[in-house]
Amino acid sequence: MDDLIIDDTPFQQMSGFITLFGIFFVGILIFIIVSVVRRWKVARDAGYDPLAMDAQIAAQLGRSELLRAAETTAADAPAQQRSIEDRLRELDDLHARGVISDAEHAAARTKALEG
Repeated sequence: MDDLIIDDTPFQQMSGFITLFGIFFVGILIFIIVSVVRRWKVARDAGYDPLAMDAQIAAQLGRSELLRAAETTAADAPAQQRSIEDRLRELDDLHARGVISDAEHAAARTKALEG
C-alpha cells in the first residue's frame, strides 16, 4: 500500500485558500448589509422614504427659498454690475445692427439713464 501514496499538498493549499476567501467574502457581505440597514434607518429617522429619498431631496431643494434667492441674485448680478456706459454702448450696438427699433432704442436708453 505504500505505492498508493497520494500527494495532498496542492489540495490542502487550495482548501486553505478557499476557506480564507470564504471568510473574507462573508465579512464583506456582512459589512454591506450592516451599511445598508444603517443608511435605511438614518433615512427613516430623518423622515424620508429610503427608496425615493433622492427625489424627495430634489423636490425639497426646488421649493427652497434660499435656492430661489441665490438664483435671483445670480441672474440680476450682471445687470447691476455693468456701468451705464456699457449698457448704452450695448444698446447702440443693438440698434446699429437692426436688432431693436428706434422706439425700443429710445425707451431702453431712457430706462438705462434713469436706473
